[in-house]
Amino acid sequence: MSARTPIKRIQYALIGLLVGLVVGIGGVLIFQSASSSGSASNVQPSVVFDRIVAKNELVSASQQYNITDKSTKPAEKLFDMFDIPFTDTSFWYRYVGTIKAGVDLEAADFSQEGDVIRIVLDQPYIISNAPDMDASGVIEENNNLFAKIPLEEVDKFQRQCIEKSESGAIEGGLMDEARTNAEQDIRDMFNAALGSAYDVQFEWREASEEAPEASEGQ
Repeated sequence: MSARTPIKRIQYALIGLLVGLVVGIGGVLIFQSASSSGSASNVQPSVVFDRIVAKNELVSASQQYNITDKSTKPAEKLFDMFDIPFTDTSFWYRYVGTIKAGVDLEAADFSQEGDVIRIVLDQPYIISNAPDMDASGVIEENNNLFAKIPLEEVDKFQRQCIEKSESGAIEGGLMDEARTNAEQDIRDMFNAALGSAYDVQFEWREASEEAPEASEGQ
């Protein structure tokens, strides 16, 4: 028997051990990959939808505003004919805040045909209009000796600023942005759970006359 035979046996044993180790690692990786893909494929789109709507409300767009305007209270009149001197007042007011718009997920509907998922949503609405009171307030007053700016005038002007901020945001395309972002956010959530195997499509209901009220300060 050759003296090299034990050495060759050791070499063959080491090679066999190495091959077995590689095959074993490869098998584990394949098993893990199959288990992972199998668990993902077992997730049903309807289950993903239920998890999404459990959020109740989806904020999909926001916009900051800064309104500075002047409010004037005319002078009082005597017998509805003559202005009473020193009874007129005015002030400049700055109103700063953030509007958030989104969709009501509780009103969403789900249907599926093969690999096509259809989501029906109500039109987006203003979820909140929160003022920044540190930056808002009267910045200049024009009082006089006999008349002061009444608090109710400031409150009235604040309400006007809120209405102006919301109408301006809508005219500026905030709702269009909310629709686009809501579709992308929901599509991303389906893709994260299911991969790219499904085509997520959207339908928007016609706007109703009564929309959910925004929450000031939210």
